[in-house]
Amino acid sequence: MSRPSVAASSSADGDDDAPELPDYDVVQLGPLETSAVALGARGWLGGSDDANAYVAAIDRGFLLLAAHAPSELALLKEYERYWKLSEAAQLPGARTPRVYAIVEVGAGGSSVADAVQAHALAAGGAEPDLFCFRLAPGADPDAVAASLAAAVQLGACPPVLAVDGYDAEYLRALVKRLEADAPDARVAFDRVTYSLMDWGGDEKKNLLETCAALRVGVVAAEPLGANDAVVELNDPRCDEGRARLLAFLGSVVGGGVQRSPMQVGLNWVVAKGAVPEVETRSGARAWEAGGAMLWRLDENAVGIIDERNAAVERGDGGGGGGGAAPA
Repeated sequence: MSRPSVAASSSADGDDDAPELPDYDVVQLGPLETSAVALGARGWLGGSDDANAYVAAIDRGFLLLAAHAPSELALLKEYERYWKLSEAAQLPGARTPRVYAIVEVGAGGSSVADAVQAHALAAGGAEPDLFCFRLAPGADPDAVAASLAAAVQLGACPPVLAVDGYDAEYLRALVKRLEADAPDARVAFDRVTYSLMDWGGDEKKNLLETCAALRVGVVAAEPLGANDAVVELNDPRCDEGRARLLAFLGSVVGGGVQRSPMQVGLNWVVAKGAVPEVETRSGARAWEAGGAMLWRLDENAVGIIDERNAAVERGDGGGGGGGAAPA
């Protein structure tokens, strides 16, 4: 395994090697205080690319990291141990990122406590800062909710937790069960697909309204669409006009700093109240994604993007003709 060389938050222009405190862009996900953008470690194996991506994320102020497999959790926690020994970690105000582990529950009627224990064994004893529970295919959501409440009460699961892919009905039922059986438990967020390519429809709108009503945050999976199709012009699903609009807006927003289409697309997700989770093994991409923080699209810019998106949804996006600069 490559160790992350966190000497670290070194100046972006490379003036010196003295560590610097990142500028944190902090938002609230239910009871959880975290960064406006999260990093997903899907597929990380511990090579130099992964170590560099971790360092870039720390330097950019990422405070929420996602482990999709037990091995990724073990790796992230190992990197965290190295980081805590660095000068950067000793700076006043330095914040340790939280790691959440996605764990499938309810398979074959097994308990949440059993699933958590099995995950810990597979991760070599590494424990996440919070669990993000995903229903196994065919799982009974009511039985899982009862089992989850029992796990919190027994101390097998921390009281602050998250869920992955819950619809509005399941989420309401879970919160109601926790309020009754484990009143100290709180659902920090629901992790759902959300992007400029997957934002509409009554079901998605109902879910987002339910999250807001329950004070549950939203983490956006695939925040640029599958395979980044929102901004990848070579992807046949990409609307060229929308991608070029993001590029144009990147030249006029962000405090005088040129923003990439990726950064504008992620910032649109943030403006909608969600935390985009960017999956990457590239330090450069993690650094670029971090550039979506510390600024916000204004209401006018969000409205322009929404208008374009509505046109795409209607089927009259016009391909490459929609990226002209608005008057």
